[in-house]
Amino acid sequence: MRAAVASFEYEGNSLSLRVERREDFERKGLYRGDRILTAAKGKKTALAGGIDTLTAAKVEIVPILAAKGGAGGHVEDGFCEESIQEIVDGVRARMPVDGIYLALHGAMISGTEHDPEGKLLTALREVVGPDVPITASLDLHAHVTAKMARAANALVGYETYPHVDAYETAVKAADLLVRAMRGEIRPVTGIRKYNAIVPVLGGATVGDAPMTKVAAHARELEEQGRALSVSYFPVQPWLDMADVGITGVAVTDGDLPGAEAAATEIVDDMYARRWEFELPSLTADEAVQAALKLDADRVLLIDAPDSIGGGSAGDSPDLLAAILNHAPEYPSAVSIYDPQAAAKAHEIGVGAEAEFQIGAWLDTRWLKPVTVKARVESLHDGRFTYRGGPLASVETTLGPSAVLRVSGLRILVASHAVYEHTDEHYAACGIDIRTCRLATFKNLMNYKKLLGEGVEFIAIHGPGGTPLRLQDVAWKNRRRPFWPADDMETPEPIE
Repeated sequence: MRAAVASFEYEGNSLSLRVERREDFERKGLYRGDRILTAAKGKKTALAGGIDTLTAAKVEIVPILAAKGGAGGHVEDGFCEESIQEIVDGVRARMPVDGIYLALHGAMISGTEHDPEGKLLTALREVVGPDVPITASLDLHAHVTAKMARAANALVGYETYPHVDAYETAVKAADLLVRAMRGEIRPVTGIRKYNAIVPVLGGATVGDAPMTKVAAHARELEEQGRALSVSYFPVQPWLDMADVGITGVAVTDGDLPGAEAAATEIVDDMYARRWEFELPSLTADEAVQAALKLDADRVLLIDAPDSIGGGSAGDSPDLLAAILNHAPEYPSAVSIYDPQAAAKAHEIGVGAEAEFQIGAWLDTRWLKPVTVKARVESLHDGRFTYRGGPLASVETTLGPSAVLRVSGLRILVASHAVYEHTDEHYAACGIDIRTCRLATFKNLMNYKKLLGEGVEFIAIHGPGGTPLRLQDVAWKNRRRPFWPADDMETPEPIE
């Protein structure tokens, strides 16, 4: 048996100004042919999980293209179209194949294409015909479309948030592919979607969080034999399109009505818990003042409106300004995407003092740069390897980076807006957050891995590319009524 393998992973955000181009994908991981197998070897990524599963099943792997771009606003049109075409042409040139496995995020957008994954899957289906199985692993925040479900035999989503099962999800998707290629099953995908979006901050699958209960329900449906796979997608909520909503997806052995029934049951469960996803938050100034009153060794300040992993710019100085205003003498750490400040620090060198304009250099819609006189404490190349999460064991770089010192505060300025797992980016630049009273993070969930005895967190709300209050966003394309702008007892379906 021969299976084509490819990945094209990116999470879009309609509210973000960031545009990802070919060079951004090259920096994060762009491989072709056998280099894909080398790059995936020993990793715990989704792509590696698919490759390892197919290899163990003695399937001949036909590697086409692997492109990973993280999260941001949108993918540049030309590169998006070229990448889709390269995958489709690559499969066509290597026919016949007995199956296709894809590692996708599921919430990509380009400048003009709002469903690149649907376009890719549809084009591949046209190449291989109706009888060759296609499966894909997706992020839990995928924007799953009817077009994707029609073209793929099986769509399987991450089960966890914080994401710790990208590899395992791919194993599940690739195993379904192997069984389909052997003729053991005939997988079909059912989908049900409601016109609702939920705050990402409350979507954890740990403890007694609402999504934990949805996850348990999904596993029960699988254990009862009602589906081969059941996935829940609370969706990337900052996509301003009319067909974006929370989604249930189920895969069955040839039983499409059964798949649709299971998908409906799981999205009904998610919708019934919608109010539980909203968590308390404070403004930046309120958060810093509240943190100082907590009986804790360390407080993590979560810059939710500027989450890099959600696609925001990463350049908001809101928490920086608040710490400077209320607690400059406390040992603290702030990280911010600001290549101009980083370049200036590298130019003047370690030990030099200067006035820096920090933040709001890319996204100037809501905040202004913060002016500080700071000393350059250290300079770095910003390279580090992720210790866990969906990028476990993958190396990345903040680019030329610097640590600036202002009294007790250290400011990490980076040249690239890089997905935050836990504190790897701080450690790479010589900052041990265990010595800090306050530490800021631009992610919506991974900080939970740093919580424990003596460690608390406070989330902030405010303006940004990943705002918490979804009902306050000036949406242009969303269709009313939708939750949370409207509270409908009976949810509005999206066909």
